[in-house]
Amino acid sequence: MRSNFQGWVGKSLKRREDLRLLTGDTAFVDDIELKDTLHVAVLRSTYAHARITRLEATEALLRPGVVAIVHGEDAKSMSKPLPAYAVAHLKPEEYCLAVGKVRYVGEPVVAVAAKDRGLAEDALEFIDVAYEPLEPILDPEKAMQPAGPLVYDSFGTNVVAQYKATWGDVDQAFTEADLIVTERLKLHSYSSTPLETVACIASYNMVSRDLTIYSNTQMVGHVIPVLSDSLGIPTERIRFIVQDIGGGFGLKTRPWKPLLIACLLSVKTGRPVKYVEDRREHLLAAGRTAAAIFDCEVAVKNDGSISGFRLRDINDDGASLTYAGTYGSMHATLINGCYRVRNVAWESYSVLTNKCPSMPNRGVGKPGICYVVERMIDIVGRRLGIDPIEVRRRNYIEPNEFPYATPSGRVYDSGNYEATLRRALQILDYETVRKEQSRLRGEGRYIGVGLSTYVHGASATAQEIEGTTIKMDSRGRVTVLAGSPDMGTGHKTALSQIIADELGITPEDINVLEFDSQVSPWTPYSGTHANKFSGPDVESAVAAAGVIRDKLLKLAAHMLDSELGDLVLRDGRVYVKSRRERFTTVGEVAKMAYQNPGFLPPDTTPGLAATCILNSPRALESFVADEKYTVGAIHQLVAGRGGSPTSFMTYPNSAHIAVVEVDIETGQVEILRYIVVHDSGKVINPMLAEAQVHGGALHGIGATLLEEFVYDSNGQLLTSTFMDYLKPTSLEAPHFEVEHLETPSPRSVLGIKGIGEGEALGPLAAIGNAVDDALSPFNVKITELPITPERVHRLIKQSSLLPIPYSLFPARRC
Repeated sequence: MRSNFQGWVGKSLKRREDLRLLTGDTAFVDDIELKDTLHVAVLRSTYAHARITRLEATEALLRPGVVAIVHGEDAKSMSKPLPAYAVAHLKPEEYCLAVGKVRYVGEPVVAVAAKDRGLAEDALEFIDVAYEPLEPILDPEKAMQPAGPLVYDSFGTNVVAQYKATWGDVDQAFTEADLIVTERLKLHSYSSTPLETVACIASYNMVSRDLTIYSNTQMVGHVIPVLSDSLGIPTERIRFIVQDIGGGFGLKTRPWKPLLIACLLSVKTGRPVKYVEDRREHLLAAGRTAAAIFDCEVAVKNDGSISGFRLRDINDDGASLTYAGTYGSMHATLINGCYRVRNVAWESYSVLTNKCPSMPNRGVGKPGICYVVERMIDIVGRRLGIDPIEVRRRNYIEPNEFPYATPSGRVYDSGNYEATLRRALQILDYETVRKEQSRLRGEGRYIGVGLSTYVHGASATAQEIEGTTIKMDSRGRVTVLAGSPDMGTGHKTALSQIIADELGITPEDINVLEFDSQVSPWTPYSGTHANKFSGPDVESAVAAAGVIRDKLLKLAAHMLDSELGDLVLRDGRVYVKSRRERFTTVGEVAKMAYQNPGFLPPDTTPGLAATCILNSPRALESFVADEKYTVGAIHQLVAGRGGSPTSFMTYPNSAHIAVVEVDIETGQVEILRYIVVHDSGKVINPMLAEAQVHGGALHGIGATLLEEFVYDSNGQLLTSTFMDYLKPTSLEAPHFEVEHLETPSPRSVLGIKGIGEGEALGPLAAIGNAVDDALSPFNVKITELPITPERVHRLIKQSSLLPIPYSLFPARRC
C-alpha cells in the first residue's frame, strides 16, 4: 500500500517543537519544580591523583538548610561500581563518589543536599578532606610503561584494552609498494558542550519504594537497568521521564555519577533532589573525547593506487573504565574509509590517565579515523606529486561494487563517492579557485584548498532494536510514544511526517509525547545516539503505523463494500480508485473502530493501536556473510578483550571542501568558503537535515581550530571555562554551501541513512588539508590538532624555508 504516500516525507516543514521552545513553554530539568526539592552541590577533587586520608563532614551537616550528605563510603554501601561499557576483563571499582582515592581533578568526593543551591555550596566550605598527593600520569605513552604510576592499582596496568587485527596480505602489499608514506598524527581531546549541562531530579518514595527520575539522559535504555541494578530497585519501580533536552551530542548518554548522586541523596532523605551541573563542573568532569596518537604507514604505487595500510593508535581514555576502549574499537569500523584498500593491519591501545574520563562525543572515534585516513590521502598525493583529488578517485569504491564488504567485515550498503566529490568540486569551481590561489600567492597571500571525503556509519549498530506505540483515537487523531527521547533534533517533526504519510493524514493530526518509561515502549537499546533515529526508530514507527493503516483499510473496505486492493488512503480519506466519489474519511473509519464494535468485520477487534519493537529486517546485512566474517568471528577479531563488534546499519558519505587563508604574521586561519555535499539516502525533512549539517560542521570546525582540553603537569585543567575553552560562535561560523544527494539505502524501509553526527567528522581533515596546502611554500606540515594561531605561527617560525616558489603539487616533498 506504499503507493498511497502523499509526500510529507521530503518536505521542509518547520519544526513543530519551535513555537513552544521560543515562547519559553519548556520543560528542561531545571524548569521542573517539585515540592520540598533539595538541591545538590558537589565537593570535587583538586588533585589529579591522591589518596584520601581523612574526610570529616559533620560540621557541614550542621549548617543551616543542609539536610543530607553522602560520600564515597555511602556510595559503596548503597550502590554498585559504575559499569564498564567496552572492557569486560577488569572488575570496575569506581563509584559515583571517590572511595579511598581520587584519580582526576573534578572527581566528585562529597555531595551535599540543602534547601537551595547556595546553602549547599556554602556547606562545602565546612567539609574537611585531607589528601596524600600521588604522582599523576598524564601522557598515555608513558602510562603504557610498566614502571609508571597506576591509575587503578588492582589492574596492574594502565592499558585496559588492546585490539589487533590483520586483513589481507599486508606484508606483501608493503613489499611490492613503490613508496611507503609514514606519518605520526595527533588528535586532541575536546567536547561538544551542549547548551544545557547534565541535570536530573530524583524522587524516592520511602513508603511505596518507587523512584521517579526526571533527566536529560539520551540513552534511557542503558541507564534504567543500570540504575536498577546499582540501587537494588526493580525496573518496574523506576519511572524515568525525559522531556526537553538542551542538546546531548553523546555526553548525556550515560551520566552515571550525577544520576546516582541524586538518587542516593533522595533515598537517604525521601525528598526530591535536583542536581544541575554548572559549566565549570561540566568541563571538569562530564567527559571529553579520547585524545589519540596515530602512527600510520601507507603502501602506494606510483600511479597513486593504495595497496596497504598500517595503523597503530594509542587512545587516552582518562581515569575511568566506564567508556574506555570504545574510541579505539570504533577505528576498525571505518578504517578503509571510501577506499578499495584490502590489506590492512591495525593495532590499538586504550590507556588510562589521570584526566577527566572519556565519554561519547559526536562521532565517538569516527572523527579520529576519518581525520587520519583523509590526511594520509593528501600526504600521499603530495609525496607522489599527484593532486590528492586524483588519489581519491583512483582508489574509490565504485557504485557497482555495493554492497561492499570491507576488510574488517563491515558491509557498506550504497553510495557514489565520485558523484559526491564531483558535485562538491563543481560548487567550488575548483580550477578557477586554484588559479586565484596562484595569483594571490604572488601577492603574498596564502590561500589553501582542502577536502575530506568519507563514510560515516549511521542508523546505530546493526543489532539495536527500538519500540514505537501509535494510537489513533475515535476522531482520527494520533498519539505517538517513541522509545527514544528527542534531544532537540526535530524527531517529533520527522516522526509526524513519516506517520502522516503512512496513515494518509497530516502532521498536525499527530502528537508525539515525551519519553516516560511507564508508558513508552523502551528496550535496552532505547535512546538517541549515532544517528539511531534513522534506523530502528524509523523502522518501528513505520511498522506500527503500517499495522494501523492495514486495519483502517480493512474497515474502510467493509464500510464501502469494496475490495481491499481497490482502496487508496490519502488526504484524510479512504476512497475507491475507480470511483473517487465513493469515499469515507479516516475520522469516520476510526469512529467505527471504537463506537460500533458490533458492525466490525469478522475477526476484527475494536480500537486502532499498535506497538512494534524491531530493527530493519535487513540490518544484519551490515555484517559480511563470508565464513571468515561471521558475527562471532568479528566479535573475536575486532572486540579483542571485551570490546564491541560494531557494524552500522547504513553508511552515508560526505564531501567537505574548505578554502582558508592563513595570516603568516599571526598564524590566524580564516575560512573563506565551506562546502558540504552529503548523501544520507532519502531525506525526511531537507530543512532539518541542513540544520544538522550546519551544526555538525560547526562542531567539527570548533574542534579543528579552537577547542582543546589542556592540562598542566599536575593534571590541572587549564581550560575549565569558556574564557579558555574556546567555542565557535556565529561570528566564526562560515557560510555553509550545502547540497543533498540521495542514494537510497536498501536496508531502510524508507531508503534513509541517517544524518547528525556525520558532518562533525569532515572539518578535521578538510581544514587540516587546506592549511597544509596554504603553507606548502614553507614546507609546513599539519600533523596535530587543533590548528591554533600559536601552533601555526610556531610551525612557520620553525620552518627552515623562506616561501618557496609556488608549485601546486611538489613531488616527494613531505
